[in-house]
Amino acid sequence: MIDNASVTVLNVEDDEAVRYAKSRILQHAGFTVREASTGAEALQIAEETPPDIMLLDVKLPDINGFEVCRRIKANPVTKSILVVQASAVFVEKDDKVRGLEGGADGYLSGPVQPDELIATIRSLVRLQQAEEKLQKANEELTRQAEELRRSNDDLQQFAYVVSHDLQEPLRMVATYVQLLANRYRGKLDADADEFINYTSEGVTRMQALIFDLLSYARIQAQEQSLIPTNCEEVLTKVLEVLRPTTAQTGAVITHDALPTVLADATQLGQVLQNLLSNALKFHGSQPPRIHISAKPDGAEWIFAVQDQGIGLEPQFAKRIFVIFQRLHTRKEYPGTGIGLSICKKIIERHNGRIWVESEPGKGATFFFTLPRVNHYAARRITENLAG
Repeated sequence: MIDNASVTVLNVEDDEAVRYAKSRILQHAGFTVREASTGAEALQIAEETPPDIMLLDVKLPDINGFEVCRRIKANPVTKSILVVQASAVFVEKDDKVRGLEGGADGYLSGPVQPDELIATIRSLVRLQQAEEKLQKANEELTRQAEELRRSNDDLQQFAYVVSHDLQEPLRMVATYVQLLANRYRGKLDADADEFINYTSEGVTRMQALIFDLLSYARIQAQEQSLIPTNCEEVLTKVLEVLRPTTAQTGAVITHDALPTVLADATQLGQVLQNLLSNALKFHGSQPPRIHISAKPDGAEWIFAVQDQGIGLEPQFAKRIFVIFQRLHTRKEYPGTGIGLSICKKIIERHNGRIWVESEPGKGATFFFTLPRVNHYAARRITENLAG
């Protein structure tokens, strides 16, 4: 609801009778009214005590209304003033277009009716208030986004520092536990050997946790720009890394033709390697059978990594993407439970989604999305990188 009394209108009109009539209409409606009879006077008042709205006559004795409007909008002090240009008589269409293109927020041609004048001013004030609210909301969102970015940066730095600083004393513990095992295993009683084994396993597990936590913390710190990335080439490198595990398990990994997407190639390789490693690990009694595919869906590609392994209960489909969450004991399946968390963080950094569909004993299919590449844009990006 607009409070007319809070709105100041500068009525710029060289004809005293017309100026008086307009001012009376505005005052009767509750607006606070100031007056000017020349363009120079209007510019001076606008700069010294800016009004909310300037009702500006086109034909003034010194500076025409078009030029006054141009100067108002060009001045940082006065550019936010709403300008309604007005003519006491009918004007040519070109004059109205000239006024609006020159920066005017509205144009009234005579004879102006009181209701039309008041409605025009009120509608422009409403529009300005809505824009101000939107600007404030955008500024607040920007501020919150910046705070969140700083918070995330601080958290990542904290995780990196803590993980890095933990490694040195842990290496010392690992060294002395190994010396203890080499020197005294089998020379003391069974309990001592068991305690040594537990300590050694605990140190090894802690080292793995720290290494994975460092990997998680480095995701954003080491990120590269998203550029056109050939998924076939990324997968080839990943399969080469996984070749020993693939041979050991007797796995068969197949894939459809894979597209070029906008991605960070290194991080995309991490996602594929983690998903394939999980499929190779949770294969059950039969050798792993894994298939990778991708299909277009609007502005994105939907990738699928499908296996025939042990699967999982649907109620755990979200839990497995939470850092350090595990569904099995370490004796059953080794690992720290951070691989899928890394996948989720990377895919979300690519503005994509990741999820799983599975049933116990029927395998699992992990899906994730990546943005499609506009081929013209991809060529331009490639040319720019090459240049």
